[in-house]
Amino acid sequence: MGENENMSIDPNHGLRLYRLWLEASRSWSDVTRGSQKVLTRTVQRSVEETRAVLDATYAAGGAPYLASHGRLADLSRAQWFLWTGAGLTAAEVSGRAFPGAYSPRTLVLGTVAADLYLGYVALRERSRLSSGLVTDQDRELQHRRGAARVLDAAEALGGVLIKAGQFASTRPDLLPSAYTETLTSLQDRVPPYPPATIREVVTRELGHPTGDIFSSFDPEPVAAASIAQVHRARLRDGTEVAVKVQYPGISGLIEADLDALETIFDAVARLEPDVRLRPISDYLRWTLPLELDFIREAEAIGALREALADREDVIVPGVIKGLTTERLLVMEFVDGLKVTDVEGLKRTGVKPREVAVLLNDVYAEQLFARSVLHADPHPGNLLVRSEGGRPRLVLLDHGLTLGLDAGFVSALGRLVRALEDGDLAEISASLGEAGLPVGEGTDFESLLAVVGVMLGGERRESDSAPGGFGLGLGASVGDIPPKLLLIGRAIGLLDGITRQLDPDLDVLEIVGRHLRAP
Repeated sequence: MGENENMSIDPNHGLRLYRLWLEASRSWSDVTRGSQKVLTRTVQRSVEETRAVLDATYAAGGAPYLASHGRLADLSRAQWFLWTGAGLTAAEVSGRAFPGAYSPRTLVLGTVAADLYLGYVALRERSRLSSGLVTDQDRELQHRRGAARVLDAAEALGGVLIKAGQFASTRPDLLPSAYTETLTSLQDRVPPYPPATIREVVTRELGHPTGDIFSSFDPEPVAAASIAQVHRARLRDGTEVAVKVQYPGISGLIEADLDALETIFDAVARLEPDVRLRPISDYLRWTLPLELDFIREAEAIGALREALADREDVIVPGVIKGLTTERLLVMEFVDGLKVTDVEGLKRTGVKPREVAVLLNDVYAEQLFARSVLHADPHPGNLLVRSEGGRPRLVLLDHGLTLGLDAGFVSALGRLVRALEDGDLAEISASLGEAGLPVGEGTDFESLLAVVGVMLGGERRESDSAPGGFGLGLGASVGDIPPKLLLIGRAIGLLDGITRQLDPDLDVLEIVGRHLRAP
């Protein structure tokens, strides 16, 4: 009895155990749903692809027997790879519930790559036997199957693959239109990590339990992307903050995925020298380290705040000093409407056209007057606040915010003016100055095609072979440098937002004001 009286019982111990059990159960439930989603999507793909082949065969009517037989053989091979890849993907998703367990991610990528490669080889070899054995419809069926495989793998595995797919969707010089159109649907959103995992990361990075730093910390993230997720919290002094938490082990996973992609791309290049996929991994090798380093991001935020300090119509949420590490970033919390929420803007009295003008003016000033750029302006990173019916633009997520040297900015300005004037020689010279050497004798159409790729231009419908468009450009123009592609992607994103807000806006007139400024 006396011994029992001296025992100390923590009344919160049972509650903590219950919470841990609840979070583990939730994690396992998420994994199970993820595996089920993979298999459900596979069934849908199997049915869609079978129906597409049968419809094409029936529509062909009098097509030669061998052509129809070849098409069905393509379907049979593709179905085997589809279900093999689905089994490996489901295993990878299920294994996430067991940290340290073997992950077949590389096998999934290898299976998808083998599926695509053998599909195109089969078409090529049959066409060599007889041109009548392969039609444009056969190529389109293969393009659509291949694009679906890449999309499904990226959505299931996440991480680098989502970013690779998003980037590939902007490169019509590397991939057929079926791929670029399909991959535009990729969103950098992933299921969030469990609250217990996030608390562990925050505690480890700050050296204190979350309760010592924050009076409240919302366990549900306001955003969850491929590298980190963001939580709303309140500091002990009452300041509302956004806490960006990098996923544990994500840098190693990114490195492994990049190694796998480079191995696959190099193997494809050895087998098919005309197919150029390495620029995709080169771009990611350059941009992902920028996004992984939160200390660098904090410095970039400071530089952009200083550059735009004289503008009252722009908000760049500041960094909370002393609470930033390489994997944790604490910033002021600022909310607002998504920049593309046209109806919401109207309800607050803000005119979409005014937002479009402000958006393009702010980015033209960054690029041509301040030499620093928030280079990831997708709609999720741009909010609008109404101040008496006037818009204020909020710039979020600065993993790709970077400074630009004066020579590079000058070259971009010359390029814009040369495009306005249609000056072929000046376009060539400015591209070379920006880091993209252009060979002598390059025709005007090719130069415009290069600029179109940089700015997210449209693909010509006549290009049907993987990399076919890029072959014509590659003969006279080298690989586009990652920095140029990053700037071009940003401009392309801004153009897409502007078209939603005010498709008639004269953006060049706004840009011209900054180019003409002393």
